[in-house]
Amino acid sequence: MSIIDNLFNYINIFQEFYWNYVGWLLICFTGIYLTIKSRGLQFRALYNFRKNIKEIFADGKGKEGMHPLKLYFASVGGMVGIGNIVGISVALMIGGPGSIFWTIIASIFGTLLKYSEIYLGVKHRVKNKYGGLDGGPMYYLQDAFKSKFIASLFAVFLCIYGAEVYQFVILVDRIESSFTFDRHLVVFGLLMAVIYSAFGGINRIANICSVIMPVFMISYVIMSIYIIIQNADYLPEFLGLVVKSAFTKQAGIGGFLGSSMIVAMHYGMSKAVYSGDIGIGYDSIVQSETRVTDPTKQATFAIYSLFTDTFICIITNLMLGVTGAWYKLQDLQTIDIVPATFSNYFPYSDIFVTLLLFFAGFTTVIGFLAVGIKCARFLSPKYGKIIYLIYAPISFIFCSNFSPDKLFIIMDFVSGILVLLSIAGILKLRKEIKFN
Repeated sequence: MSIIDNLFNYINIFQEFYWNYVGWLLICFTGIYLTIKSRGLQFRALYNFRKNIKEIFADGKGKEGMHPLKLYFASVGGMVGIGNIVGISVALMIGGPGSIFWTIIASIFGTLLKYSEIYLGVKHRVKNKYGGLDGGPMYYLQDAFKSKFIASLFAVFLCIYGAEVYQFVILVDRIESSFTFDRHLVVFGLLMAVIYSAFGGINRIANICSVIMPVFMISYVIMSIYIIIQNADYLPEFLGLVVKSAFTKQAGIGGFLGSSMIVAMHYGMSKAVYSGDIGIGYDSIVQSETRVTDPTKQATFAIYSLFTDTFICIITNLMLGVTGAWYKLQDLQTIDIVPATFSNYFPYSDIFVTLLLFFAGFTTVIGFLAVGIKCARFLSPKYGKIIYLIYAPISFIFCSNFSPDKLFIIMDFVSGILVLLSIAGILKLRKEIKFN
């Protein structure tokens, strides 16, 4: 076994322990505390949707910063991606139907973690030398602990996370297999497109996402709901299985080997955090560029991006559940499960699904890369962007030689540390957080 394989094994041991025994407790207990403190803001936000939208657009007129709607699409672009399709499929294929329950729980309580980090990100933001606005966990962690060490540690890990190697490699694999292009050319071409898009900053990301994301989301949701309707007879049985196997051991069926409550919780929670950017900081940094001056309004509005992400995760899981794909297609690679399911209902859908995956993954990769640049600039205002321009391409090229499953181990490991640091800052500054 090579040194790199050993390294992956050690990282995997840590992240499995963390998500089995620490991560879910942090998210649930912090989320429950914030839910009580806010009097269930996440539920009230759904009820007051129209009112909140009107208020935020009224607050954002004629001021410096970016339009809230643009930031919504930039936010959704970073969250809604391959994680909603491939990552969430992994949770179902390994954790079983019970993982869906824990994904929803993580999203419900994670909503207020996201609210809090965006609220604090906007409140503690500063003007940069380029005339824009910088905010996010680095800035409120710096103020919370009266030191730059924790903030810098967070920025370092988000720089690592910002080079979204997992989704980059999945895009490369999918393009290579669908169009039989040379892998090196695919890596080079995709890398150039990513760097050009990401180094234009959040504004360019928002412009790209506002065009791509509506097309992707509407197409994907319509196709998925059509498949669910075609298999509606199996829906009640599968929903019962979701609740039952969330708290009990799930026996093996077909190619599915079986799962325990701990495994279901691990995969459901960790994939919800990954897909929804819960406590990771991406959304806090992006939303800090808003022209809205009231942190409560921007943070409340940002909740809807997580609702969008969670809805797409649920749609994916239900589609794979009612069709039986979660146990019938265990022999396929995770990237091929959703395309294979679509192909049973939509002829010639392979290229179309590849384009959907490309749109979803590309917006996430460029979004996180732009955030990584901001973190690098926080660490070194003078040289950060240049250093990151060197680091990111090397990281993408090097990691293109590894399987997505191994790269997901790294993402889970880093996200665990980011969530831990982010929650520490939120709890430290909990008295500052105001709820609408």
